[in-house]
Amino acid sequence: MKTLRTLVSGLGRIGWDYHLPNLKDHPGFEIAGAADPDTARANEVAAAYGIPTFGRFEDMLQAVPADLAVICSPTMFHAPQAIAAMEHGLDVFIDKPIAQDLSACDAILETAKRTGRCVMCYQPQRESRECQVIRHILQDGRLGPVYMIKASRCDYWRRNDWQALKKNGGGMLNNYGAHLIDMLMFATQSRATRVSAYLNCQASLGDADDVVKLMIDTTAGILLDLDINMATAYPLMPLTVMGKYGTLQEVTDSQGTRFKARWFDPKEVDSDLALEGGLAAGGRKYKQPDRLPWREETIEIAIEQPHYYDYCYDYFALDKPAFCPVEQTRELMRIIDLARRDAAR
Repeated sequence: MKTLRTLVSGLGRIGWDYHLPNLKDHPGFEIAGAADPDTARANEVAAAYGIPTFGRFEDMLQAVPADLAVICSPTMFHAPQAIAAMEHGLDVFIDKPIAQDLSACDAILETAKRTGRCVMCYQPQRESRECQVIRHILQDGRLGPVYMIKASRCDYWRRNDWQALKKNGGGMLNNYGAHLIDMLMFATQSRATRVSAYLNCQASLGDADDVVKLMIDTTAGILLDLDINMATAYPLMPLTVMGKYGTLQEVTDSQGTRFKARWFDPKEVDSDLALEGGLAAGGRKYKQPDRLPWREETIEIAIEQPHYYDYCYDYFALDKPAFCPVEQTRELMRIIDLARRDAAR
């Protein structure tokens, strides 16, 4: 089995809690070094993993031969570090979002094309229950043609870390938005045709957006309606899928989180309801009796949670297609760019 010597940049929450332990657990990867300007964190990783650590990513590139760089540093460092790694002959796996903005994303992709290196972005929501349920219900067809999907992430969070600042590439559009948008575009297998956005800063102690409203028209003919609100004391419905013949909702209660669908089969509709072209509604009633054969069901799907680094190994070591192709990552960044432009207007 081929082993990929791997360098890790950024030893904060996602690097320490996810990337390092998952790399260690996968037989296809060898952690060859790590870098973080925080000396205490670098020393902690050196002791825990028995690897050389560095204060500067560039110094690590010069000192440690490797095949792959995992970039999980703050967003503003993604593009320069990814480009530097590729210039040194390494492939790169980058935590979401791939870059601070579309132009930085394009700089990464142009370098990959020029150097012949491979790039993939970490988008774990593609493997979430929500994403799998959306894909299932779209393929199943019981709701009829789906015309709208509403999704939200809500909390009240007086954010005070680096992601609270625009200059760091912070804000909830880049943070949670990168998750939600990618998940919905992947689930619907579509591209955006129009993007409308509202961005605001309410509870955050910084200047980056913590209230995000997005409306995305797609080539699939489905309107995506997204709310990311870190300044609300009550949550919104996390997921609603609306079709011509029914609706699916994500419900959380004492029984846990479930996906409930309510729909009818149009072939079973037996009604005398007909369009009235005149101005006098029958019986002076504007809602005539419509006896629809409603059905309700809890949607259960057996979801396997593969090791995300299996996808990485397939792509970086075995030359298989990327689980998250760069074309789809660029589409995500294009949507974020369109959202910022529209909100600025």
